[in-house]
Amino acid sequence: MASINDVFNAVFVRGDIVGDTLFYGRGAGKDATASAVLSDIADAGLDLKFATKHRLPPFVPHELDGAVVPIEEVISRYFVRLDVVDVPGTLAKIANIFAAAKIGISSVIQPEGHEGESVPLIFMLHDAPNGAVSKALRKIGRLPVVKNPPVMLRVETFD
Repeated sequence: MASINDVFNAVFVRGDIVGDTLFYGRGAGKDATASAVLSDIADAGLDLKFATKHRLPPFVPHELDGAVVPIEEVISRYFVRLDVVDVPGTLAKIANIFAAAKIGISSVIQPEGHEGESVPLIFMLHDAPNGAVSKALRKIGRLPVVKNPPVMLRVETFD
């Protein structure tokens, strides 16, 4: 997933019978396709969770008095991809910013063999408020070793 770029899209699905599958290909453009794919995945997840064969309406009767939570307060896991210069201390600078924001790192992936070059640095973060992650990524994006704006995706687990 870390190397999916431009108009290409991918969906990783884990099934009880089929195991791990990855669907990859050219889409209608990253914003439109991402929105449609995530909406379909969320609907499918809800269908599975509630054992329905039809998509659930956006608001069900018991939620009529509910409120939408501001995005800054939404808590989830995050996939973060950075394009960084591979020099000593880069990972430490980034990890310190996450630590100062009280954001836990679940895993880190950085390809080998690119010393001194620009490489992807991939993070999976533990549950954290969207506002805290966004603020930390703004700080990280200003570091001289970060070459492009950070990419952040919320990871929904439907638990």
